[in-house]
Amino acid sequence: MVFASYAFLFCFLPATLGLYYLVRKGEREAVLTLASYLFYGWWRPDFVLLMLSSTVIDYWAGRTIYASRDSGQRRRFLILSICVNLGLLGYFKYWNFGIDSLNALLAQWDVGHISWPAIVLPVGISFYTFQSMSYSIDIYRGAARPVERFDHFACYVALFPQLVAGPIVRYNTLEKQLRSREHSWEKFSSGARLFQIGMAKKLIIADNLAPVADAAFAATDPGCAASWVGLLAYTFQIYYDFSGYSDMAIGLGRMFGFEFPVNFNSPYKSKSITEFWRRWHISLSTWLRDYLYIPLGGNKRGSIRTYVNLGLTMLLGGLWHGAAWTFVAWGAYQGGWLALERRLGKRPLFGRPRAP
Repeated sequence: MVFASYAFLFCFLPATLGLYYLVRKGEREAVLTLASYLFYGWWRPDFVLLMLSSTVIDYWAGRTIYASRDSGQRRRFLILSICVNLGLLGYFKYWNFGIDSLNALLAQWDVGHISWPAIVLPVGISFYTFQSMSYSIDIYRGAARPVERFDHFACYVALFPQLVAGPIVRYNTLEKQLRSREHSWEKFSSGARLFQIGMAKKLIIADNLAPVADAAFAATDPGCAASWVGLLAYTFQIYYDFSGYSDMAIGLGRMFGFEFPVNFNSPYKSKSITEFWRRWHISLSTWLRDYLYIPLGGNKRGSIRTYVNLGLTMLLGGLWHGAAWTFVAWGAYQGGWLALERRLGKRPLFGRPRAP
């Protein structure tokens, strides 16, 4: 189910809002969780089991990590959480890519072919695995306390407004909101307004620019003018598509009393690649900073190591966006420019972005 579908707009959303505000406050998280499972399983009900498995394991791992005084046991349960989430993500998102790449290599050597049924990618798996895994990591680091109620954690992982396309919301951000949050007409109306703005970005701008961009990229020999038109069309298509979905997610969250972090901060106003990545998909950039760049050593181990850490972070960030060598090359390209700007004295990428 997608936000712009009739089923969502005229059936799912009104029914969920109505039931949510009819039940008692202590039952609202359960309503949201069940609604989120219905939303996610609309296309493939069996994929709900994947998300539920990740939820159960990380809930168990988080409580065990917090309660145990044995450093070895704490580490083992942290590794369990990371391996389960990255295992799910790796198998469903990158298995086809790996087999195709291996077959291409085998074809070059003319030594055979590996036959394997294509794996269907579950929608949103890149987002909910990162969210669920960050919960266990934060508890291990002492940056979070374990959730008291399983239904609160299940609601956090499955929350449908940001389940499919983000933003990536940390448990720390929603911990207090899951227990108690403000509901008001002002908040609800601002959320509905932001949802409409996001949908307008998506349907009116992005979807109308898509055919122009597709035609330019599909052309075998585009001229200069056609190339620039296609490039600009894609530039604004991808922004208004992704930004539109983020606005819709934040708006929906407000309608249910939640406040999600801003995910885009006028990225095309940036004066450098470094500033761009501080403004584009902010929730992913900060996630990569805290759970990849800093654990690799950040900028604390000398200039060369800093450049390597930037390159690896963006390389894996590129691969997170898509399972293809073009995304790997794109990530390496971005990492190279970030390292160069760092060398020239620009501010580091992984700082905290200013509020819009």
